[in-house]
Amino acid sequence: MAVSGAIRDLYDYNSWIVRQIIPTSESDDQTIIDTARTEGVIRKLASASAGPVTFTGNAPIPVSTVMTHQDGRSYRVTSSAAPSGGSVVVQIQAEETGASYDLPAGQQLTLAQTVPGVQPVGLTGDISGGADIEPVSQVLERLLFRKRNPPMGGAPHDYVAWCREVAGVTRAWAVDFYQGPSTVGYAFVFDNRASILPTVTDKQAMQQYIYRHSDPATGTDVGRPAGIEAIDIPLTLKVTNLSIQLTPDTEENRTAVQTNLDAYWRTLSPGSTLVLSKVRTAIGEVDSVSDYILDLSADVPSAAEELHALGVITWATL
Repeated sequence: MAVSGAIRDLYDYNSWIVRQIIPTSESDDQTIIDTARTEGVIRKLASASAGPVTFTGNAPIPVSTVMTHQDGRSYRVTSSAAPSGGSVVVQIQAEETGASYDLPAGQQLTLAQTVPGVQPVGLTGDISGGADIEPVSQVLERLLFRKRNPPMGGAPHDYVAWCREVAGVTRAWAVDFYQGPSTVGYAFVFDNRASILPTVTDKQAMQQYIYRHSDPATGTDVGRPAGIEAIDIPLTLKVTNLSIQLTPDTEENRTAVQTNLDAYWRTLSPGSTLVLSKVRTAIGEVDSVSDYILDLSADVPSAAEELHALGVITWATL
């Protein structure tokens, strides 16, 4: 028994080695991360949200001043402009990293300590740029994309790779000859945010990144070639709401179907068609679902600058 057990361990170990040679979803996380690094794909670290806040007052707010949201999230001043017209604008950064610290414009932040000459409550602009550490599954996606599309110094796929190097970006696309010769269009989204479309701040940051940035692996300056105009594609979302009746209708089945539908929607690109049969497959491949009724009855096309988005799922009941 001891010998047979040892032999089985050797076979298991050899099987494990096979799964590490060529990175796949079955490989260990560290194998994927290390292999990606050797190929020039560096795992994206978590980043902190940042942006402007406007206070009423006639005095500057010191750097490092702390302010808080009503839900407890805290931010710190990184720079402060001179007061103008009874207002003072400061740039802030979240004290913790992660997408959960992003804030839409118009949110209230309260100074943690009194600043003479300044009202304690300010209104945010777009506070964005926060991102969680990149999931290993996305590292693998970028690794495989790079191996299939080696860097070429400005080919359309390079713009996709550059966009996806930015923290929080999960999907990107590029269109050659977007507005004629010497133009490339690019688009990107943040699937892990409540609103996946980039903000004005995101677009400005991406424009600078594509123009010139330090390669994450080599440190060499790279970016769009001279003479090429890189243009942000103004994506809009084409939302499709669904009504689904599952048999049996359980929370586990709902969660599994939702996961499958989310995964299918993320395979869609701008201008693509939402295929009814694939929606049905996403629902029907959940083993514990024996039957279902779906209100979608036909494929859903999209315009060139529209991206399909899964809207509200209404879980119909008998």
